[in-house]
Parts: sequence; C-alpha cells; structure tokens
Amino acid sequence: VSTQSTGATAMSGGAPPMPYSLFLGFVHRNIPPLGFPVTEMHVTGAFWGLAALWTATDFYGSSLLVTILSLVYPAWMSYRAELTGKYPVQWIAYWIIFAAVYMLEFLQFLIEYIPIYQTFKLAFFLWCMYPCANNGSVLVYNNALKPALAALDQWIGSMKKKQSVEFPKDD
Repeated sequence: VSTQSTGATAMSGGAPPMPYSLFLGFVHRNIPPLGFPVTEMHVTGAFWGLAALWTATDFYGSSLLVTILSLVYPAWMSYRAELTGKYPVQWIAYWIIFAAVYMLEFLQFLIEYIPIYQTFKLAFFLWCMYPCANNGSVLVYNNALKPALAALDQWIGSMKKKQSVEFPKDD
C-alpha cells in the first residue's frame, strides 16, 4: 500500500501539482512513516494550528501574518471572478468587511486590550472567506453592514437635496 496518494491529484483531475501535493510529496519522501497516512487535512490543520499559535502568543510579525493570510486567497478568488466576468456577492462583501475591520483598527487604544485579538481576527477572516454559499462575509454584510450602509447612503442623499441657505448681502 502506497502512502503517496494524497487525494490532491485525484481532485485536480490531472492538473499541475498544487502546493499541498508538492509538500506532501516532500513529506512522504523524507520523513519516516508515522503510522498513518499524512493527508491534505493533516497539513492544513498543522498550518492553521501553527498560525493560530503564532497569533495567540502575539509573536513577532503576527499582525503581518494575519494581514497576508487575509489578503492572498480573497485576492486570488477576486482575480478569478474578474476573469470570468462574474462578481459573487461573497467577494464584494468580503472586501467591504475587510475595509471596515481595518478602519476600526484605528481605535488602537481599544484593540490593544482585547486578548488574542489577532487570533480572533484571523478566525473571523477565515470564516468570511470560507467557500460556501452563506459564509461569514455574506451573513455579516447582509445583516449588519448592508443596512448600515443603506442608512448612510440615504442620509448622504438627503444632505444633497437640502437647499443651501444664502445670507443677505450688505449694501
């Protein structure tokens, strides 16, 4: 029984090897058998576990790590959506939420008192980018941000409609 089958090649249907496949090939060639097959789920779990540990301990560069991880996959999926000409609500909502979170981070005096804030932020962004129909970005956008933005848009529209007051000129 070969432990080198990972499922990644089966899922890709003969496509070029994905990073998981390359990493798993390295693991299977260079690490002695562990008594169980190492799969994509093990690699993914180890990666996100280390990322959570890194951010929870607020180790050097944890803010940069969270920013990079919350940008790479959504940027790639937005690029792919742009190529197809379809713009799913998930990615538009994700970028609005992303901007809102980073605007709120200007309240640094409050955020610095939240323990393991970077871990919570990473978990929140992972929930928002999870590839399913009703993920975090769709739920947060539809239930919180969309009504707030609609009210803001209505208020701005009403401000435009108001006539300006002209003061009489002194003769």
